[in-house]
Amino acid sequence: MKRNILVNVMKNKSIALFIFVIALMSSDSWAVGPQKDNAAAPVVVSSTWLSENLSKPEVIILHITTTRQEYDNGHIPGAGFLWPGYIVISTEKESTVPAPTSFVAKLLRSLGVNNDSHIILCGTNGNIITVCRIFVSLEHIGLKGKISILDGGYDSWKSAGNKVTAESSVIKKGNFSPSINENLVDISFVQKNLKNTSYSIIDARAKSQYEGTGGGQRAGHIPGAHNLPQSDFYDSKTNIFLDAEKVRQSFEKLNIPAGSRPVFYCNSGNSASVDYVAALIAGLNPVVYDGSMEEWGAKLDIPVEK
Repeated sequence: MKRNILVNVMKNKSIALFIFVIALMSSDSWAVGPQKDNAAAPVVVSSTWLSENLSKPEVIILHITTTRQEYDNGHIPGAGFLWPGYIVISTEKESTVPAPTSFVAKLLRSLGVNNDSHIILCGTNGNIITVCRIFVSLEHIGLKGKISILDGGYDSWKSAGNKVTAESSVIKKGNFSPSINENLVDISFVQKNLKNTSYSIIDARAKSQYEGTGGGQRAGHIPGAHNLPQSDFYDSKTNIFLDAEKVRQSFEKLNIPAGSRPVFYCNSGNSASVDYVAALIAGLNPVVYDGSMEEWGAKLDIPVEK
């Protein structure tokens, strides 16, 4: 009798445990794959995507243009004005470098950016290189996986018949706090890894500059570098990136070692930023040599190839 009672208890416990496990596996917290909240933002988004997500509180649109007047003449409703000179500055050593992190963080807070924001960079007048440079700079200070580029920029938004406004946006101050992401490398890093197959040095300049026939400081390229011009990755008329498969094919043509991490450079870090964004679209994990040929070419004791 006692033995039968014990068997029944054990059976009931087994059934209860089975039901409990199934319930856990059915819940969101046990779902297979990455969680939605932790998923990286898409590298590029379309005007259609933005129109459908415009009202989400985490979406912060930054209208990137060289003059405030252009922003005042018209922008996406709710967008903040971002002057490129706030993010990338010049020094006596380099023509373009990231602005101080503390300054950029304060600026981003004034534009409503929080640590969980999804930033949409909206270019204007074909300034895709500038937009990509800002993308790299913002990823550097802790917004990796939280930034998307509006494919085709403001022109694409207007062409699609979406609403625009000339009214200034009312922006609530954000709470963004920076944390450095090591996506920028220096000259010593490049020198150290010239023959390291874990990295692949890639020149984002035009073929003529890469080959040393198109001018530039100390004509030629960094020894062993591949060439992948930034203009290969988007339509020059619409400033819309090629689809992911075509972008991946461009990288595959280089025949770089599997798993090799791209290290992009150009003349001053700007065009290299387009390649960086393209590499993300292709699912790679890139970095940018920010000093680029402006720095490398000025060092007369290190080699340049043609």
